[in-house]
Amino acid sequence: MRPRAGVLLPLFYGAGLATGLLRFGDPSGAVLMLLAAALVCLRRPLPALLASVAGVGALSGTIALAADARGCAAVLPEGSLSLELVALDPVFDGGLGRARPNAGCRGAVVTRWPGGTTVEAGTRVHVTARWIPRRSETAPASGTLVVGSAKPAGAAPTVAERIRTATARSIRRLYGTRAPVVGALVLNARGELDTELRDRFVQSGLVHILSISGFHVGLIAAWVVLIARALGAGRRVALGAGAGAAISYVALLDWPAPATRAAALATLLAVCLARQRRVQPDAMLAFSCLVVMLVDPWSVLALGAWLSAGALWGATRFTRWSDRAFGEGHLPRTLFSSIGATLATAPLTAALLGTVAPIGIAINLAAIPVAAVAVPGVLASLAADQVSHGLASAFAGGAGLALHGLELLARLGSSIPGGHLLNEPSAAAALPWALGLLVTLWAIGRRNTRTEAARRAGWALAIVSWSGVVATRWSATDAATGLTLHFLDVGQGDAAVLRTPGGHWVLIDAGPIIGREDAGRRVVLPFLARHGVTRLSAVVISHAHADHVGGAAAVLTRVPADAVLEPGRLYADPAYYGFLDAVAAHGDPWHVARAGQRFALDGVTFTVLHPDTTWAEWGTDLNEDSAVLRVEYGAFSALFAGDAGIPAEHLLAGHVGAVDLLKVGHHGSRGASGDAWLDELAPRAAIVSVGRRNRYGHPAPEALERLARHHADVWRTDREGTITVTTDGRRMTVRGSRGSVTYPVE
Repeated sequence: MRPRAGVLLPLFYGAGLATGLLRFGDPSGAVLMLLAAALVCLRRPLPALLASVAGVGALSGTIALAADARGCAAVLPEGSLSLELVALDPVFDGGLGRARPNAGCRGAVVTRWPGGTTVEAGTRVHVTARWIPRRSETAPASGTLVVGSAKPAGAAPTVAERIRTATARSIRRLYGTRAPVVGALVLNARGELDTELRDRFVQSGLVHILSISGFHVGLIAAWVVLIARALGAGRRVALGAGAGAAISYVALLDWPAPATRAAALATLLAVCLARQRRVQPDAMLAFSCLVVMLVDPWSVLALGAWLSAGALWGATRFTRWSDRAFGEGHLPRTLFSSIGATLATAPLTAALLGTVAPIGIAINLAAIPVAAVAVPGVLASLAADQVSHGLASAFAGGAGLALHGLELLARLGSSIPGGHLLNEPSAAAALPWALGLLVTLWAIGRRNTRTEAARRAGWALAIVSWSGVVATRWSATDAATGLTLHFLDVGQGDAAVLRTPGGHWVLIDAGPIIGREDAGRRVVLPFLARHGVTRLSAVVISHAHADHVGGAAAVLTRVPADAVLEPGRLYADPAYYGFLDAVAAHGDPWHVARAGQRFALDGVTFTVLHPDTTWAEWGTDLNEDSAVLRVEYGAFSALFAGDAGIPAEHLLAGHVGAVDLLKVGHHGSRGASGDAWLDELAPRAAIVSVGRRNRYGHPAPEALERLARHHADVWRTDREGTITVTTDGRRMTVRGSRGSVTYPVE
C-alpha cells in the first residue's frame, strides 16, 4: 500500500468512528454510506476504500456507544447503594483505584476508598457507597463510587492482578514518601500524587514523564533490546523481545491509549528493522493510531490520545529536518524533538486546557536523559525486589537520585517567569500557536537548509514583532486611574476580579469546581496571568459552596494573597477543605468575615455588611450566611450579595442604601432579589453570574421580572461572557459582548 493510503485510511476510519460516537448517525446510516461509496466510486478504488473505511468506523462508533450505555458507569443508579466490588487496583490506606461492580453490568468504575482501607487487586468486597455520575457528550459514561464502608468477601486474583499488587507493595516498601511519584511513573496511578508536585511538572513541561506515554514504553523496549543484544541474542530475537516487553507492559496497565499506540509503534518498528524495510514515520504513526482506535474506540475523542499522537508527529517531523541540517547528534535531536512536540501539542493544550509550557523545550534537554535512567532503574528495583530486597534497595537508591533530579528540574522550570503560559481555553487561544506551528514548518521546509530556515524565521520574526507593536498601539487597556470590576464567565458560579486605581487586585469568589473542571485553573488564573497579576491584595469568599470557593485552591496555590476573608462557617465539602488547605499551606493571612469590617485600597472602600452571628437564623442556611460586600469609590457603589436570599435581605433592610451596580444574589434565583431589597438598592445595572446550562433554572423568570420592574439593566455572563465595569467615581461603563453602556453615578 502506498504511504499516502497508509495515512488516509486511519484518518477516514477515525472520522467515521467520531461520527458514530457523537451520535451523528445510526447503523443504517453507516450501511448506506458503504453502499453509496460502492456505487459512486466503482472505477476509483482508493476513494471507494476510504469511504468504506469511514462507514465501518461510523458503524463501530455506534456499536461502542451502545455498549457504553450498558456499562456499569451508565447503569449504576445515582445516590446511595450497597453492592459487591472486585478491586482491580491495589489500595493501601484508602485513595483512588478501579473496581468492577458485580451488579449485572460490565466495565470498571473509579472508586474512592475511605482512609485506612487496604484492598489487594482481585479482592471481592461488600461495600456501602454513593455513586456520583459524570456524563459527557464526548466521553464514555464515568463517575466516582465513594465507598463508605467495606467488608472483604474473598479473593481470586488473576496473574496480572497479583503482579499489580506485588508491584504496588514493592513501590511503597522501596520508595517511601516518593511512592506516589513512582506509582504515576510506572503504573499510571496518579490518585495519590501531590497536587503541588503535579502542577510543577505541568508548569515545567514535564508532565509527559508522569504519564504513561510513548516515552516510557519506548524506553522499556529500547532497554530490553540493548540487554538482549548484550547477552548475545541475535538482532531479530532482541527486537522481538523489545516488542514483546512493550506489549506485555501495556497489557498489565490495561491498555491506556498513549501506551497502546507506543506498543503498536514499537512492534511495527521491530518488524521493519528485522525485515530491513525502510521506515516511513508518518505511515507508522497512522497505523499505530488505528490500532489504538480498534482497541479503544473512545480514544478518538480523548485528549490524551491526541496529545500523544501530536507530540510524536511533531518530534519526528522536526527531528528528520535536524538530522539533515545539523547531523544526527544527541543534542540537536533532543532539542528539535522537544521543539516539535511542544509546538505540535500547543494548539490543543491552549484550546482545551488553557496552558502551554514553552519552558519544557529547554528543561526536557536535561530531563529526558535523567528519565531515561530513572525509569529503567525503578523497573529494575521492582523486579529485583521479588528476589532480593538488598539488591532492590541498591537499584532504588540510584533511581531515587534520578527521581529527585526530575523533581528539581520540575521546580526549576515552574519557577521561571513566562515559562508556563495560562489562557482561557478557547479556539482563539489556540490560533497563535497554530500559526506558530505552520510558520515554523514553512521555515524548516522538507528541503530547506539551515541558512534558508534562518532567513524564513527572520522574516516571520520581523512580521510578528511589527504586528505586536501595532496591536499594542491600538489595543485598549484598563484605565491607568479609576476602578475596574471584571465579572468572569466561570459558568454556574461566581468570580469577580477588581483592580483599584493604584493597581491593587482583589478577588471576590473564584468560580466552581465540578469533577475535573476547575474554574480557578481554567478561567481565573489565565485572567490574572494576562493582566500580569502576581499578588492579590485580598481574596473574599462569600461562602463555602463549591460554585464560589471551588477555584480558590488553584488560585491561591499560584498567586499569594495579603489577606483571605470568608464567613468561616465550616461546611463538609472537598472544595472548601481544599481551599482551607491551600490557605494554610501558603501561609496567607486568614480572617473571619463579619458585619462591620472595613478595609480600603487606593481610595476604594470595602465594607462587609453580612453575616451577623447574632442573627437568629445564623447557621440554618449556608447561602443566607454569605458575606455581603459593598464596594465604594467616589460616588460609585457596588454590592456583592453572594448567595444571600430574601431572609438576609430582610435583615439588611435599611442598612445598605442605593447602589449603582448590583451583583445579583444567588445567580438570579427566585428566592433572592426581592421587591423590598430592590426598592432600597435601586441599581442602574445588575450582573447575573450564571452558567449557560444549569439544572437550577437560573436566572428565574420571577427574579428577572422584579429587576425589570425596578428598571435595572440586566447583564448576564451566560450571554455576555466576561463583563467589565469601569468607573472614575462619577460615571460607570459596563461592557459585554453586546457592546457597552455608560451610566451616570449619583
